[in-house]
Amino acid sequence: MAEIPGQFASGSLKGLKASVEEADYERLFPKNRYISEEWLQKEYDLLWPRVWQWACREEEIPGVGDFYEYRIGDQSFLIVRDEDLSLKAYYNTCMHRGTRLVEGAHEFGGPGTFNGNKAQFDGKITCVFHGWAYDLNGELCHLPGAKDFAKGMVRREEVCLRQVLVDSWGGFVFINMDLEAEPLLDYLHPVPDNLKDYGVEEMRLSRHYSMILPCNWKYGIDQFQEGYHVWATHVMDLNNVGAVSTGPGGRRVGEKKGNKYPPPDKIGAMTVYEQFDLHTNFWEPHWQLTTGLPPGVKLGELGDQDYPSPREWVRKAIETMVIQNRVAQYELDYFDDLSELPLEMEGPEFMVQNRIEACKSRGIDISHLKSEQMFGFPTEHRIFPNMLGPVAGNSYGLFRARPNGDDPNSMIWDIYFMFRYGPGDEPEIHYEYIPDWQNYPRDRMPPSFMQDFKTTPLFQKGMHSKGFPGHRYCVQEQNVIHTQKLLDQIIGME
Repeated sequence: MAEIPGQFASGSLKGLKASVEEADYERLFPKNRYISEEWLQKEYDLLWPRVWQWACREEEIPGVGDFYEYRIGDQSFLIVRDEDLSLKAYYNTCMHRGTRLVEGAHEFGGPGTFNGNKAQFDGKITCVFHGWAYDLNGELCHLPGAKDFAKGMVRREEVCLRQVLVDSWGGFVFINMDLEAEPLLDYLHPVPDNLKDYGVEEMRLSRHYSMILPCNWKYGIDQFQEGYHVWATHVMDLNNVGAVSTGPGGRRVGEKKGNKYPPPDKIGAMTVYEQFDLHTNFWEPHWQLTTGLPPGVKLGELGDQDYPSPREWVRKAIETMVIQNRVAQYELDYFDDLSELPLEMEGPEFMVQNRIEACKSRGIDISHLKSEQMFGFPTEHRIFPNMLGPVAGNSYGLFRARPNGDDPNSMIWDIYFMFRYGPGDEPEIHYEYIPDWQNYPRDRMPPSFMQDFKTTPLFQKGMHSKGFPGHRYCVQEQNVIHTQKLLDQIIGME
């Protein structure tokens, strides 16, 4: 296959790289790729068939005959657990007349099982239209009225389900339509190495939220790749318990004086610490242990008119983090069972200790993690093109954006929350589609998410303005530039 000079193999994304240069801050980036139906179709043709994309978690298809339906655009795929518990992935279409074989349990696909089908079709992939049935290896195993087909028309080797590549890392299942794609671990590099201390493969999916947002799918990823928006979008949230710090990263800047913090105009934004030029994009804020308790303040000094005692203050901080799905419920339960607090210990120091001991009480050892790996957003990766999220301690919050059909002004937004659990403590996965995200209960979703969501219609509508020529990016938005430059190579520049 011919190589594009200085770029990558034309039929695959192997070797794809992009680096952000000084000149990139002096150019306008086209808005058309966010609003154009033609550009969206180019993405469907040139981007999505060539990337490894996260489809589901392994725990969503635990047993033989279980499946997960994953959709991207008008394409549907089946990820199947076969007889030897390995994974197979197929286009979700019958080879007879193209009928979609199954649909998942939820609005945009989801889990299901082939077990429980009638008699001879139990555990088989069966078309509801004419009854063609396939085994878990994708081979046709039941052909009604075989004698009625012309001789040679139905050769079993030609009517097996069409496969796509499937592989997993850390419990995440990925698919790729490009049968010549580079191996998954090569594509993900350096994410597996960077996250090896967190034991991601030991985490289990707790909650999965899905919703439709009125914006292009790339904006969903963009806003979680930069902290420049924090001082404006999240200024109200910064005054809540659970978002207290004295350093950069979209939190308060400066030292607490009495019960007062610096005004909002002194809030700093998240800055990029390190960036890779590969498919994946790794970044960190300048480190600050954002535990929900102010650094430099001892527990015995905590208290105000709303939470007058140190115990009340700390409990509210942990409770808020539970709501935000940054810590597990069992960490709050462990705190509630403590008879007394070490009042001479600083807040973040105590939160780290509480997390370690709470996990230990459930048979989970995270004592090898450094303090800076325990809370906040110490490590975040964007796995190109549409997966990212922070991991800290025993928690992993993840986001996934997908285009919603043929409308460039709409996207499917998935939020996943994962934790490590002790043996036998794994929860039943909670799935929830949120049709009206603007009125979703505030005590069930991190408020910062809702603040981000509310900007989406303003962003998308504004880009249609004839008075807006294109995007300008600053240094704090360099991860967004990185994404744009990858798209430049894959799809082209307008």
